[in-house]
Amino acid sequence: MQKFFLDCNYCRFDWRQSLIQICYVRLAIVPYTAKLLRFIIILLFCLFLLYPPPVFAVSIETSLALGLEKSQSGDYRGAVIEFNKVIAIDPDNASAYQYRGVAKAKYGDFEGSIVDYSKSIELNSNRTESYGSRGIAKARSGDVAAAILDFDVAIQLNPEDGSAYFNRAMAMDMVNDIQHACLDWKQAIKLGSKESKLFLRKYCGQINKIIFGELVYW
Repeated sequence: MQKFFLDCNYCRFDWRQSLIQICYVRLAIVPYTAKLLRFIIILLFCLFLLYPPPVFAVSIETSLALGLEKSQSGDYRGAVIEFNKVIAIDPDNASAYQYRGVAKAKYGDFEGSIVDYSKSIELNSNRTESYGSRGIAKARSGDVAAAILDFDVAIQLNPEDGSAYFNRAMAMDMVNDIQHACLDWKQAIKLGSKESKLFLRKYCGQINKIIFGELVYW
């Protein structure tokens, strides 16, 4: 039978501080038992990652909720602090990076927001809103061509996303491609985008355009 041996070279009880100070303690375990103990530790660690204790789950949900609440109230830096807490506990939480990216963009840190959106996409490549948000941040940073590519992906992932068409139309307008901008605004309106109506009337109303060989009136 395997045995555990506790080797205490020196223990001292300090009455003045009312605590036991153990200067050196060594746990000697025979090889087989050491392997078994190592296996158990690894197993427990994996279970901890897969099934975090309720206290951490509650903390994550609470911080996410507080972060969103602060974002909605305009306290964007406070929101970032809450999302930082979530990421510290769960570094693979795609939503936390997305929300933190939005908060950063709100106070003008577009480069930081792009980093967060990219991380969110890395963790979940089907996250449509992260492509759309990153596209907006890139457009506001001056990289309109890259922004359009992000809007393209967002539309491919969700062809029913009216905001993606609206944002791509705005980017097209920024590069003076009014023809494609009008097409996107028109599609956005079909998908329920009210703000697109204003731009369609302002830039596309009463204009005859040749599109794909057909005369289209808007």
